[in-house]
Amino acid sequence: MTELTGFVEDMLALGRTPTARLLGTQVVPAKADVAKQLSVSTGSLVMQIKRVRLADGVAMSFDEAYLPQEIGEKITTHDLDVEPIFSLLEDKYHLPLTEAEYRLEAVTASAEVAQALNIQPGGAVFMIERTSYTHGHRPIDYEKLYYRGDLIRFVTRLVRRPRDRS
Repeated sequence: MTELTGFVEDMLALGRTPTARLLGTQVVPAKADVAKQLSVSTGSLVMQIKRVRLADGVAMSFDEAYLPQEIGEKITTHDLDVEPIFSLLEDKYHLPLTEAEYRLEAVTASAEVAQALNIQPGGAVFMIERTSYTHGHRPIDYEKLYYRGDLIRFVTRLVRRPRDRS
């Protein structure tokens, strides 16, 4: 958790085989939280993409992604079981991801999340809200990522700043 990477990159770095299963795509009016993260008006049309992400055939995360409608409609013309959204944004549509904001919290799985991850409703999951930005600090992708609490662990290295000894 020190640099912006996607699920595929993370799993490959761990020596795992990443795959995805597309659950659905649809154009939806942006609810207040989505609108705020994508810097659009509440009710503006955005593309919603729902997928299950697997590592070595095991469901690891349920991803609910939102993109501005124009780019989202382009992204959904691709095979999202195979092609990662990050790769499409950067390589196909020349929208480099320059930074992201992460918010991580422990939550309980809703019925939809539990079914997607093959766990009991109410089970522990890590929820990451990630807003990714392209040039000009323009938000391009907002995701709610629900990771299985029993299979995922986050590790990072922290550096302590020298204390002022004056």
